Amino acid sequence: MSRKESRTQAFQTLFQIEIKNNTLTINEAINFIKDENEDLDFDFITWLVTGVKDHETVLDDKIQPHLKEWTLDRLLKTDRIILRMATFELLQSDTPKKVVINEAVELAKQFSDDDHYKFINGVLSNIE
Repeated sequence: MSRKESRTQAFQTLFQIEIKNNTLTINEAINFIKDENEDLDFDFITWLVTGVKDHETVLDDKIQPHLKEWTLDRLLKTDRIILRMATFELLQSDTPKKVVINEAVELAKQFSDDDHYKFINGVLSNIE
């Protein structure tokens, strides 16, 4: 199955964990989706979800300077998760920046408010 679908599942897993105030463990969340989607790239999903959760503070520090008049706490949960996922992938993988940003924009179009994909694109374009 494609990385795109695996990213979508990683996003949904991180969203679930955040909604449950971190009482749901990463393994519980991933095992739950394994039962229903055997053909996803679970190594990639686990790497992405674990990486975002383990490096949240570092990711937030990398994102915050590019938010202009916003703070991470004021962002929608969806936008915050998408930004963290994409930033982690930008910093920790050899996936081309253009691909990571495009995937994040697509997630924002699917899961966030109307024009938030433009905001996501702008923030990620400035992260090195």
